[in-house]
Amino acid sequence: MRERTGIERKHVHKLDASAVLVTGVSAGAAPEGADDDGPGIAVGSSWHVAIELPLAVAHPVYAHQSATLLGLEAFRQAGTALAHLGGGVPLDHKFIATRIAMEWTQDLSGVTGLVPASIEFRTVRAEHRRGVLVRHVFDATVTVGDAVVAQASGDLQCVDPRVHARLRSGAPTWEEAEQRHDLAALGSVRTTSDGLDAWLGWDADDRMVFDHGVDHIPAMHLARAAMTAHHLLTADTAVTSLDVRCSRYVDLGAPADVHATRTAAGTQTSFAQGGHVAATVTCASAALPPLSRPAEVPARALV
Repeated sequence: MRERTGIERKHVHKLDASAVLVTGVSAGAAPEGADDDGPGIAVGSSWHVAIELPLAVAHPVYAHQSATLLGLEAFRQAGTALAHLGGGVPLDHKFIATRIAMEWTQDLSGVTGLVPASIEFRTVRAEHRRGVLVRHVFDATVTVGDAVVAQASGDLQCVDPRVHARLRSGAPTWEEAEQRHDLAALGSVRTTSDGLDAWLGWDADDRMVFDHGVDHIPAMHLARAAMTAHHLLTADTAVTSLDVRCSRYVDLGAPADVHATRTAAGTQTSFAQGGHVAATVTCASAALPPLSRPAEVPARALV
């Protein structure tokens, strides 16, 4: 597969077609000496994933979301689509993102519309089993036109559904769990001498995160909660870098504790259940130069 456009919702694990941010996947340079019959995703390979960011526009799914969260969600979708279309991962496989990080280098707050962008993936590590990608570690560069607007990295594991069922045996399913409708990602916020404590809230009707049944709290919601803690602790209006690291699932059916502290660079927020830390998110804010829209990459209106 050299190029694929018309990405479908199944390629990015969404039920709502309007939630799809990926518009195309194409192969870049192959590693020197690579076998044409070898895996499409190998160490040294590059892939280009086209995306579209609905920035500061009315949208059925992503209205009122920050550029930081939209960029992170587009990056998540891009890695998923690439695994399916470039790595041969079957559509019934489950994905575990043990790390997803993004650092913005230009400020997109002054840009509005449906903004076309591109993510170039560079494979750092790739593991295959019977010709199918099972782990992909990558760095990435996000561009709008000719301007680099962010750097990113990730570690994605692709899990056979039978293995995943064994891993999640006993965990409440979406149908079994209480459907929460909390007003905020953080509840009962208590300020401490070095940070804050809270419990993790979530809304089952949140179409950005919970548009299909899941058996855990997705990392995207943890990122949102960590950004909320960052705002409360620093009063910064925008988060310009996030680093999400997950070591366990955050289950739907049990309360999760949130603890955030200030650091020299920003904040660090941990999420724990049953006394075990499941994920840690670091956030930072920096002054960035504004992106001047290139004339050759116009945004289009949402109609």
